Amino acid sequence: MNRDYLKNLGLEQEVIDGIMAEHGKAIQSAKPSDYDELKTKSETLAKQVASLNTITEEKEALAKQVTAFEKKELKTRIALEHKLPLELADRLTGETEEELKADAQSLSGFMSQKTVFPLASTEPNLEKDSKEEAYKSVVKNLNIKGE
Repeated sequence: MNRDYLKNLGLEQEVIDGIMAEHGKAIQSAKPSDYDELKTKSETLAKQVASLNTITEEKEALAKQVTAFEKKELKTRIALEHKLPLELADRLTGETEEELKADAQSLSGFMSQKTVFPLASTEPNLEKDSKEEAYKSVVKNLNIKGE
């Protein structure tokens, strides 16, 4: 209900003021007696909920950081156990300790293999006909003593 509606009905201003006063009293009597106290408590609780949500988000972020640090420490420990360079610790894959150990074992197997390369060519030289090859052969077979 508003004043313009009552004015359009053709009521006088005094009557409109009386109706509005009674209407205001009816609304005020319908409110609980502790309305202001409840409103204040509601605002306080809303602030507390917002604060708790912020704290929860911060705790979740910290938990993720702790998990990441723990996983990095586990990878480093496993790399050291398997005598891998620390630079390769971050390259270990797996979600569980067993998976990480299996990957480290596999990687350390590759690291321990040694490839022996021949020191000189083992293939026979088929171009012995050329002069240059003959001179090379002579110089190679020289037995110089005393120097």
